[in-house]
Amino acid sequence: MKKVIFYFCILTIMFQFLCLAQQTVKESSTGKFFPTEITFKQDGNNYILKLTGLAVRKKLFFKVYGIAHYIQDAANYRTESEAFRAILIDGKAKQITMDFARDADAVKIKEAYTDGFKQHATGEEMKIIQPLVNKFVSYFSKDVKENEQFILRWLPGGSVVAILHGEEKQVITNGIFARVLWSIWFGEDSIVDRNKLVERIVGK
Repeated sequence: MKKVIFYFCILTIMFQFLCLAQQTVKESSTGKFFPTEITFKQDGNNYILKLTGLAVRKKLFFKVYGIAHYIQDAANYRTESEAFRAILIDGKAKQITMDFARDADAVKIKEAYTDGFKQHATGEEMKIIQPLVNKFVSYFSKDVKENEQFILRWLPGGSVVAILHGEEKQVITNGIFARVLWSIWFGEDSIVDRNKLVERIVGK
């Protein structure tokens, strides 16, 4: 009887381990773990998003953060280019989760986002969204500590929700702003290996 109980306990532990392994995946460079599916409620709507891929943000030789990207009603695409185009279109809820691998200075974070918007927007687009960019950048008022997470959500209708240091910031709603923000990671001059951010939805 004791042996039966022992083996039952072992099987239970193994089952729980396998379930956990299936529910999370590791970004290999930073060692950060991310769930394969996320759920959240926003403005009375329930969202279920699937992981599209993982990548790492590096600055020179330093690993800054591991990044996971999620999308609602994930589809399969023949090429990375098709996936990028689909992600940069408004309509489906999307989320970026950044898990920091090192401390980061608030001033440098602000500079990085400011440069990112300028790089991925046209001159005309910047004229339209500059006040929104200023507002968004002002959210990054605190230094970041290792293992902190930043969450960005792009909801249908061009609404961007930022959750920083566990605090949900005021929503910014503008389709151009949302697309340009996402282009920092999914545009042609991405700051990460953007192919890795879609590898779970391409060619499957």
